[in-house]
Amino acid sequence: MGPLVSAALVLTLLDPAFLLTQDSRDLPTVERVPSLSVRFDPWRMNLTWDCGENTTSIQCGMTTRKKGPVTMRLKENQCHCTFPRAVLRGAPNFTVTANIGPRQVTQRLSYSNPGGQGTAAQNVSCLIYMADFMNCTWDKGPAAPDNVQYSLHIRDLRSGSRRECPRYLGDTGTTHVGCHLQGASAFGSEIYILVNGTSPSAGIQFFDDTLMLKKIEIYDPPDNITIECNASHCVLQWDTPRIRVFLSNWELQYQLDIHRQNSMQPSDHQLVDISGAWRNTYVFQKPLPRAKHAVRMRAADSRLLQWGPWSQPVEFGSGEWLSGAFFISMVILGTLACVLIFLYLFNR
Repeated sequence: MGPLVSAALVLTLLDPAFLLTQDSRDLPTVERVPSLSVRFDPWRMNLTWDCGENTTSIQCGMTTRKKGPVTMRLKENQCHCTFPRAVLRGAPNFTVTANIGPRQVTQRLSYSNPGGQGTAAQNVSCLIYMADFMNCTWDKGPAAPDNVQYSLHIRDLRSGSRRECPRYLGDTGTTHVGCHLQGASAFGSEIYILVNGTSPSAGIQFFDDTLMLKKIEIYDPPDNITIECNASHCVLQWDTPRIRVFLSNWELQYQLDIHRQNSMQPSDHQLVDISGAWRNTYVFQKPLPRAKHAVRMRAADSRLLQWGPWSQPVEFGSGEWLSGAFFISMVILGTLACVLIFLYLFNR
């Protein structure tokens, strides 16, 4: 009976294990969800993901609060997409949809702007002048600590070249609140700017934006302004101001301010808008006698009309006719007085 008891005991122990093995085989296996390992390079604005032999990309996209979703359909076996004009400070979300074998996979990636609210640089603005110089200024974030430090980085969207500000402008302390650089004429039509912040005592958010350079350029006043007058009219001529990129005459607009010299009365100032199509010449009627006047000019893109500074005034005309007229008037009055006196004495 000993061996029989042992056999029965073994069968009793084996039977549940055998049943458990059978049950586990009948259960459906959980399929592992493949990953695309989506990555984003903020400097290149490039979204990439893993592409295996059985991966076929379909589309990628970016969603921001300001512009909503932007999607791009991809070529076969393309495993990247670029958003060159993306602004990241609003924490955009990126999405990639691809086929991995027979299965369609969608993966999302959120890009954050870490740091405390109100710590990023504020009121950021840039201005190009004299065709080659650019100034950018900003204010310290209201919630930023006193030891915050900001730095400006610029990326040319045409060439992809990057540079940091070579010369910072400071406030009363040591915080950078502006940047001055030369070489703006080498930029393309659009740039990406990034103002980063650092502090040993707090996390600082960044500010970024894209800028169309024609919208921030202020043109210098026209050069070599000359004016010649005769008895009936005056001819005003000038040279085209230096501009960062070439513009045709049709794309330029000029404004004249013709006024009596040293007069501050608005009624004595005549503003005249002139298209660059007039080939830098303006003729206006001004018959003699002519009081002394002055003219000054400024220039702008005709599509934007963002006027630059005024030129130095150029004088024309003369005040000599006033003294001559006064002298003639005195002679006439003197002659009349003599005649009246003579008639009075003759009648006596």
